[in-house]
Amino acid sequence: MKSGVIPSSAVGQKINEWYRYIRTFSVPDAEVLKAEIQQELKHMQHDSNLLLYYSLMEFRHQLMLDYLEPLEKLNIEDQPSLSELSRNIDSNQADLKGLLDYYVNFFRGMYEFDKREFISAITYYKQAEKKLSFVADHIERAEFYFKIAEAYYYMKQTYFSLINIKNAYEIYVEQETYNVRIIQCHFVFGVNLMDERNFEQAARHFKLALNMAQAEQKAQLVGRAYYNLGLCYYNQDLLDPAIDYFEKAVSTFESSRIVNSLPQAYFLITLIYYKQGKHDKASEYHKRGYEYAKETDDADYAVKFEFLQSLYQDQPNEEGIERCFQYLKNKNMYADIEDLALEVAKYYYEKKWFKLSASYFLQVEEARKQIQRSEGLYEIEI
Repeated sequence: MKSGVIPSSAVGQKINEWYRYIRTFSVPDAEVLKAEIQQELKHMQHDSNLLLYYSLMEFRHQLMLDYLEPLEKLNIEDQPSLSELSRNIDSNQADLKGLLDYYVNFFRGMYEFDKREFISAITYYKQAEKKLSFVADHIERAEFYFKIAEAYYYMKQTYFSLINIKNAYEIYVEQETYNVRIIQCHFVFGVNLMDERNFEQAARHFKLALNMAQAEQKAQLVGRAYYNLGLCYYNQDLLDPAIDYFEKAVSTFESSRIVNSLPQAYFLITLIYYKQGKHDKASEYHKRGYEYAKETDDADYAVKFEFLQSLYQDQPNEEGIERCFQYLKNKNMYADIEDLALEVAKYYYEKKWFKLSASYFLQVEEARKQIQRSEGLYEIEI
């Protein structure tokens, strides 16, 4: 080996340490180590697998940043976009074996999940699962269980979500430095329990998560805890306490400039005010929420705000409602269709337009059937 050339194995060990900081959301430590590794790569013996491993970890690092805090607040500049990193990984993934194959599919699943392409996310996670035997680190296994549990929840596969989140939680709770993940496990437990209409137990998980998030001083998680508590009350038709918690979520996100989380909270506040007949308040939140959706390039919530426009402001506009449902069908977002079709059905029922109401109740039933059928879609080969 030439003098001054760094062995790839040494850099590989440092990348492993970098990943440990990423998994514990230790942003400053992860940033420092990433910078050190970037310098060492310039003097490292050539190793194509190690370079791909670095690209994968850079991808995972960016996912952490995008979730935890906005870049402006972290004062991190010139971060590559996830799409750029994804293209780099895709162009270098030939002849992958074992652990690298696991990471390619696992991280790509996370990327698809962040885009709300949930079936695609689970498809990649299932490919990663085939290589899980190569993963010796029990914390890494917990990461896998946690991520696939999240995706199963959004596809309303409650049984599979709860099995996996239980597996993840039992590993994390034995550690001293994984409080962020423990908080997130409580979120996943809670939302699944809401789907089972066990609201009291769900609220316990959300309140415990809120207390932990406040102790950790993580604004994103505090806001999310408030949002989930609001959702818990909303699903019980307790609209006033729901609004109180959604308002707290909005205040937390806005004060910390966590704008990516704002469209979701604004959407439900807007919907509640429309349902209560408070159209002036609804219009105010509608305008702000739609602006946030556009600012953050959140196409899903932009379409949902357009749905509210079609239902409540355009007296109503059937073509606009159907455009929204077609968009959601194209993304296999049948859980969202179920929720929104139910809103339309109830709206028409209260207006005594029973024929139209019945047609949307049928769409609710069809969406539920599609959710039940969706499990087989995860086996698509990639």
